Amino acid sequence: LGELRGQPVLINLWASWCGPCRKEMPLLAEAASRSKGVSFLGVNTRDDPSMAAAFLPEVGVTYPQVVDVDGELLDTTRVRGLPVTLAVDAEGRIVDRVIGEVSADELGRLLSQLTDAG
Repeated sequence: LGELRGQPVLINLWASWCGPCRKEMPLLAEAASRSKGVSFLGVNTRDDPSMAAAFLPEVGVTYPQVVDVDGELLDTTRVRGLPVTLAVDAEGRIVDRVIGEVSADELGRLLSQLTDAG
C-alpha cells in the first residue's frame, strides 16, 4: 500500500461470492490495463482468499490485491454491501465513489476526476 502513496488510486472493494462484483471485474481489469496515471487496487472483502485468488485469473485481473477478511475498510465507508469503488486522489482523499456495480460511464467519470486532479 505504501507504494501507492502520492498517486491517484481507484480502489475496488469486492468479493468472489458477490454477483455484481464478478460482473464488473472484466471492465475494471480492462481499464486498469490501459489506464495511465491512475493505479488500481482491489480489496477482497469478507471473502475466502483462496476463492478470490482462483477467480482473478479467470477475468484477467493483474492489478494489486489486498485481503480484508473482516471488512474493516468496507465498515469505514458506511456502505452495507459490495461492490464499492472509490476514487482516491494523490493526497489520499476519497473524491468520489460508486456503490454497486460500476458502469463504463461511471468508471470513466471516476478516472477522469483522478487524472484531471493530477
